[in-house]
This record gives sequence, C-alpha cells and structure tokens, in this order.
Amino acid sequence: MKTTISAGISHCRLPDKGLDKVKFLDRWGASIAGAIMIAMLLTVISGFEPARTMFCKADEICLREWMSASSGWAAAIAAFVTLFALRRQIAAQERQIDHQLGNIEPDIYVRCTVGEDHSPVAQVTISNRNRRPLSVHYIEAATPTNRIKLFPHFVTIDGNDRFQDAFGLPGAVSNCLLPGKEDGKGASIAVLTCFFEPDGNPDSVDESGLARYHTKVFCHGRLHGDKVAPCVLMAEVELVMLSL
Repeated sequence: MKTTISAGISHCRLPDKGLDKVKFLDRWGASIAGAIMIAMLLTVISGFEPARTMFCKADEICLREWMSASSGWAAAIAAFVTLFALRRQIAAQERQIDHQLGNIEPDIYVRCTVGEDHSPVAQVTISNRNRRPLSVHYIEAATPTNRIKLFPHFVTIDGNDRFQDAFGLPGAVSNCLLPGKEDGKGASIAVLTCFFEPDGNPDSVDESGLARYHTKVFCHGRLHGDKVAPCVLMAEVELVMLSL
C-alpha cells in the first residue's frame, strides 16, 4: 500500500496580527506601485487633455518637466519599496515573538498506513505548540464526491496510550487533551489511529485494484485558557484501500 503524508492548515481563534494584510502588501505592493507610476508616465507622455492639465502646466513641456523631476518620484518609489521590506521584518519579528510566547497554531498531518491486522488506517498526528492546552473532540473526512467515516481506535499522547471509550462511534474522540507547550520543552503530540469506511465510490481505481480517495480530514477541538476558543485543523491525504 502506498503511504501518503500530508501537511495541514489550522483555523484557530488566535490573536489577529494583521499578517494577511502584510502578506498581500509584501507580495503585490511593489508591483501595484510600479504599475501606478507607469500609468502616470504614459498619461503624461500622451499629452491628451484633460489628463495633461492634471500633471502639467499649459505653457511647459510636460515630459521634460517630469524627467527633470525623476529623482524626486524615483526616491518616492524607493521609499515605498523600503517600507514593504520594513513591514516584512516587523512581521517576521512578530512571528518570532508569537513562537516564543506560544501563540502559534497547532499543526496537523495525516498519512495512510496499515494497522496491526494489516488493514488500512488513517493516522492523524497533531502537534500543539501553543501555550494553551488543546482538546480534540471530533474528526471527520470528506472527498469532493462523498464522505468517509473515520473510527478513532487508538489514541496516544506523547507516546502514552489513552483509553478511547468512544470507539465505534464515527468521528468521536475522547480523552484527548494535549498539554500546552512550556518554555524549553517540545510540543505535545497526539496520534489518532482511525479505521475508515467510504460511503461512496472512489476517485480512482488503479490496475492493482487499489481504490483511492482524495480526502480532506478535519479535526475539531478547543484551545483552553482564559477563554475557550474553537479550533479546526485540516489536512489533505489520499486514503487507499482494496477495491470492493
């Protein structure tokens, strides 16, 4: 059986640092500024009214005046680009501080492997680098065409087995609390081994008779602290089993 490992993303209600806006500006700010400057220059060169009166006096050669003032607006462009470099450095410092304070989101990845009885299983690994404890309550899986039932069977936290009294209930997870990360210590890691059962047809079946399901796995939990915040982790994986 082919083993597939996937990285994951998380959606937890952590303090908003405005990083999405910074990332957008870092990626597109210089290009947008350059496009604006080029559009202004083309407008000036064209010499058409009323665009000309917006940038030049009626009795002067517009292009010559703008070229003579090139050092000024070129410096403005350079300062604009430098501003984005400074914003990138600030964002990197904020991320470093968040990492030191334990304000980062938990991680998840999933792989398809085989269990002790050689049956296919989905192994969900969750790492909690946040300073707050994370409890896992429910996991679910879905493909673009159907849903897949996950049955958590074994749960370990930092290598220690945890009693799973919800075995047999699709998606239900019990007794899965990951401690918060303490200074100088590694992240707490939970491993959930799940049997899976597809509800529909596979995405593909190869020549060897293996059915493949391109699946998104969602893990629902909560971060505990002064306020309890919901947390949803997501990872993509290809689940593989013998075709029925």
